[in-house]
Amino acid sequence: VAIVVGAACAGAVLPPDSPDITSRALAAAEWLAAGLGAGAIYRVTTDAFSTADARVAVLGALAAAALTEVVVADLIIYVRDHRVTPLRQRGADLALVTSGMLMAVGYGGISGQGRLGLWGPLLFSIPLVAAWYSFELLGRTERTFHQTVRALGVAPELGGLVRPGHVERVADLAVSIGKELRVADSELADLETASWLHHLGAVSLDEPSPDQQLDWAEIARAGAELLRSSNALASAGDILAAEPSLHRSPSAGSQHPAATFMGQILKVASAYDELTEGDDSHSSWAVEALFTGPAYVYDGRVLTALERVLSRRGVLRPPASQ
Repeated sequence: VAIVVGAACAGAVLPPDSPDITSRALAAAEWLAAGLGAGAIYRVTTDAFSTADARVAVLGALAAAALTEVVVADLIIYVRDHRVTPLRQRGADLALVTSGMLMAVGYGGISGQGRLGLWGPLLFSIPLVAAWYSFELLGRTERTFHQTVRALGVAPELGGLVRPGHVERVADLAVSIGKELRVADSELADLETASWLHHLGAVSLDEPSPDQQLDWAEIARAGAELLRSSNALASAGDILAAEPSLHRSPSAGSQHPAATFMGQILKVASAYDELTEGDDSHSSWAVEALFTGPAYVYDGRVLTALERVLSRRGVLRPPASQ
């Protein structure tokens, strides 16, 4: 507990990566809550199992203390982002919990036996450092992927085919709507990728004559074909492929349900940005215009989620009569 408190205080005075004071304060509060909570749970658990076997008491107390830190982090993520961390992302937590328990047991031993002293933390830090390097390498690969997707996404804007900032605003709004609708993290990632690249097909089509306009359905089909040629982007391509069919009545055919629903979210987010032209002062009449469309064109669930997101952002103005 003393080490955690000292580290939190040191982190508060060192040059920060982010100038946001609020974020730094929340991070320090999280560290302190995790450290103090772990210390308290450890003490309570050891007292509760004081009459049990020493190995059971020590290992149980260490496990409870380690899990307390995970629970505190999950609570903060839920309050801040309104989401629950999936079990498939627990690999790093498992490595930290087990390594921390081994360090603690190795330092002092159990009942005075098996002491490694300071060699214990040092030895058990070796696989932990290797795991940290692996996660850092994975994180760097993911950042490169996202940077590449965003660079491709703005290509139509640089060519003057799309209004500047359109794809970024659509991606941000689509992800917010997806979170509001409790979309799974894996599908949310595909939705974000599809949102960034939903106009990429425009760069593969012939430039229209001055008296013609771009066919957005053709752009969606061309973009879907491009994305489906890559295994990593195939799911995002399915979302784009579903978009043209959403302009027609249900009798015209149906797509995969998941892709169709993601396509609805993308379609609503893109249509909202087109109507407002990036100006949220037009949000009220833009949402009203979307609600006047047929149910098979704009899904009512998605439109309701859009309203909630805009209301939370404070950009949706109530009617004048209210």
